[in-house]
Formats: sequence, structure tokens, C-alpha cells
Amino acid sequence: MSAIGDTGQGATVVLDTSGAVGRVRGIQLPEWVMEKIDASALETVGFMSYIPGDLTDPGDCQIEAVFDSENDIPTNGVIETLTVTLPIADATNTVAGVLTGTGFITTTGLPNMAINELMTLNITFSFDGETGPAYTAEAAT
Repeated sequence: MSAIGDTGQGATVVLDTSGAVGRVRGIQLPEWVMEKIDASALETVGFMSYIPGDLTDPGDCQIEAVFDSENDIPTNGVIETLTVTLPIADATNTVAGVLTGTGFITTTGLPNMAINELMTLNITFSFDGETGPAYTAEAAT
């Protein structure tokens, strides 16, 4: 049996209004969270009872990129589409996995400037739930 897994090397990030996000060093994809609702009653014994909530929080993407002072700094609050293209993990596939959806930048962390330290830009992109986020799995053509 061969090993399964990938490192993320080769992934790309594009914001349709702000443009490509330079040389990306790291991407933390969102956590999709649905609230649980306590449905326990007086006759409930042992464990509490729960039902799923109605909506899922679409989450945030955290992006760390090499800071380039020749590029504009992305603007917070502008509605745009984020597309994260994952590297192809299975050499027999030709179509990469993609996560895409609309939202806006909520945080732009400008770099720390220090000796022997790479300047990086930290961006938080918050999905707005209007379009996606949607994940399309890697596949063969």
C-alpha cells in the first residue's frame, strides 16, 4: 500500500479583485462549524441530547505571504472571490482540487522588520456565505 498525503507545496491563492497574493508561504483553510442545539428535556438521562443547527459558519482562511513593497496592500472589506488551488497529490489526476467562495479581507497584518527575518504579510479572508465556500475534489479529466 502506498502512502497517502501531501504537503501543500505548489498551492496557489488568487483574490479576483486584489489579484494573486504574491509568494504564499502558508494557507490555513477554514474550519466549517455548525452549532449544536441542546434538545435535552426533563426526562433525558445519561447524556444530553442535541440536534444540528440550521446554518454552518463558512469560516476564514489565514494566508501568510512574502511581503513585497512593490505590490499594493489588499484592502479590508472589499467583496471578492478567493480561489485556493491545491497541488495535485495523485500523479494519475490532471485536475487540481479547488476551494473557492466570496468574502472579504478582515485583517491585513503588515510585516515585522528585523535583522535576519523575512518580512511576511498576514491576511485573514472571511467567507461571507453568499457564494460558497465550495470545495471541488481533485480528479482525472
